[in-house]
Amino acid sequence: MDRKAFHILASLATNIGGLTDTNNMSSTEKLAMFLNILAHHEKNRSIKVDYIRLGWSVSKAFNECLRAILKLTPLLLVSPNLVAEDETDDRWKWFKGCLGALDGTYIPIRVRTIDKPRYRTWKGDIATNVLGVCDRNLNFTYVLPGWEGSAADVVYCEMLLYEGMAMIIYVTEDIQMEMVFCPLIEDIDMRLRDWQGDNPPPQCREELFNMKHARARNVIERAFGVLKGRWGILRSPSWYSVKIHTRIISACCLLHNFIRREMEVDPLDMETEFTMEHQHEPEHGNIDTVEPSDEWTTWRDELAQSMWNERSSN
Repeated sequence: MDRKAFHILASLATNIGGLTDTNNMSSTEKLAMFLNILAHHEKNRSIKVDYIRLGWSVSKAFNECLRAILKLTPLLLVSPNLVAEDETDDRWKWFKGCLGALDGTYIPIRVRTIDKPRYRTWKGDIATNVLGVCDRNLNFTYVLPGWEGSAADVVYCEMLLYEGMAMIIYVTEDIQMEMVFCPLIEDIDMRLRDWQGDNPPPQCREELFNMKHARARNVIERAFGVLKGRWGILRSPSWYSVKIHTRIISACCLLHNFIRREMEVDPLDMETEFTMEHQHEPEHGNIDTVEPSDEWTTWRDELAQSMWNERSSN
C-alpha cells in the first residue's frame, strides 16, 4: 500500500469506521500497527517494541481497527458487473451474464483440542474453509469465512455464477447448503497444461468447454493467491480465536479490494504465479448433496456444442 492509499484508508476508517484518536495514540498509528500485523503476521510483543507501546494498547488498537474496517464493508465489497453480450475477451465471451467465479480456500488457524477433528482437512491440517466469489478484476464480491476444514469440498465446487441462476444459500443448524450452479462436465480432464505445447488440443466439446470454463474461473485462484501473498497472517496459524480470525479474513478481503481500487498497479498481481491445474481433491464432510438441474445441464451442453461448432468452423 502506498502513502496516498494509506491516508485515504485512514480517512475512511475515521469518518465512516469510527476509528478515533486517544490521548496517547493517533488513529493513523493504530492503523499502521494493524496493517503491520496483517501484512507480516507480527506478534503483539514485536509491535509493542517497534512502536514503544504497551501490549494491551496494541491489542486494543488492533481490535478497534478491525471493527472500523469491517464497518467499511458496504463501501469496499465490490458489486459484480455482468459479462456483456458484446464481450470480446476470449476468456469471457462465452459466459454472457456471468457474475464471477466461486471457489474455496483453506486458511490455517489454531483451535481448541476438542475442536480439531472438525477443522482437520483431508491433508491433516487444521484450517478454516473460506468461500469466496470474485469478479473478473480479482475483486471480492462475497466472502464467507468460518467453515470447518472438514466441510465437504462440494460446497466450493468450481463454477461460474450466471444471471438468472444466482447462488442461493440456505444455512441451517445442521449446516446444510443448497445452491444452483453451472459446474464442469464430469469425468473430463480440465488441466490446461495437458493441452499446451506439443500436447493435443481438446478432442471433444466436453474437453473444450472445461478448458474455457477453467480459464475463466482461474480468476478466483489468482485472487486467493494475491490475497495470501499480501497478508502474512493468512499464511500461518495465529493465536486469535476462530471468531476473531474469521473477522480478520473478511477484513483482509476488504483491504485487498481497497488496494486494487486505489492503486493504479497492484504489484502482487503482477508477481503472482498461478496455475490452471485443479488444486482441490474431493473431501468428506457434512454437505454431501447438491441437487442436479436438467435445465442448466442442457444449457451447459448446448453452450459446449456452440463452442465446439465455432472451433470446428475456424
